Amino acid sequence: MNVRNTGSGSRDPERIAELAPKASDNVKNQHVVSQVLLSEFTTAVEHTTVEHVQPYDLQHPERRSKTQPPRGVGKIENFVLGASTSLETKWGEVERELPRAFAAAKAGTALGDPRMTGILRDVVALHYIRSQHYHEVFDHIFNEFVPRQRHWLLTERADQLDAAYLQRTGPPPTGPQELAALADEIFSLMIEQYHDGSLLRVRIEDCFNRARELMAQNVLTILQPEEGEFLIGDNPALAVREEGDNLFYGMALMAMPDSVGDVGGVMRWLRTARESVWCGGGFWGCWISSRRPG
Repeated sequence: MNVRNTGSGSRDPERIAELAPKASDNVKNQHVVSQVLLSEFTTAVEHTTVEHVQPYDLQHPERRSKTQPPRGVGKIENFVLGASTSLETKWGEVERELPRAFAAAKAGTALGDPRMTGILRDVVALHYIRSQHYHEVFDHIFNEFVPRQRHWLLTERADQLDAAYLQRTGPPPTGPQELAALADEIFSLMIEQYHDGSLLRVRIEDCFNRARELMAQNVLTILQPEEGEFLIGDNPALAVREEGDNLFYGMALMAMPDSVGDVGGVMRWLRTARESVWCGGGFWGCWISSRRPG
């Protein structure tokens, strides 16, 4: 019952093991919107030496929040649990380059510089993946995936599960409860790693790398408003699906971008397939094995 898997998620067990020594090295307050990006939306505030942004709570628009410097907004406490310091270091590799890229964009020279356009693509990938919407959909899919796959194992693959039970214990199972207990054991490690945060840690890193590679293949356009100003939200990079004349906004694990039309974030969604694989005695789900249509 061991199947070699080379798709998304195949290195999860290995990567979790690599990060185990760093599991307790964490940053408590993690920004999901880069402070460098937030600084582009700041303004001078009376009696302060640091420019501030004005936050708004869209769920409670009647509340009037105080202005704050960028370090005080756009963050979530313990957004990623487990080895988050190493992940913050990875984000920092992109964020350190942003001031130069933003300056080039303002000067009108960014599109002629492959280095600068690469940085701008990377910051879109960063905010597409490092978002509370990603976290929410990850939770939603995981909590749907495990019961569904457990049921599939006990029904569609009951013969293989029975064979695994025989191989492991010798005597055949005396009832469905014993097979159910084996199925629960198979999923136990994945569930444990979901709850301790290590599964999200490796998935968000892998998805960022893949989003980065996909966006590197596409042309970048910088748009400017004819009037008014841009506002920034807690998810600066949105996936947008076109159906006829309608646009549907979403942020989902199964919606990796196929192309990026502009900085506004128009992204076509890929057809996806969820794969399942036996790996080293443990059951591993490949959350977003994206497939190009065709």
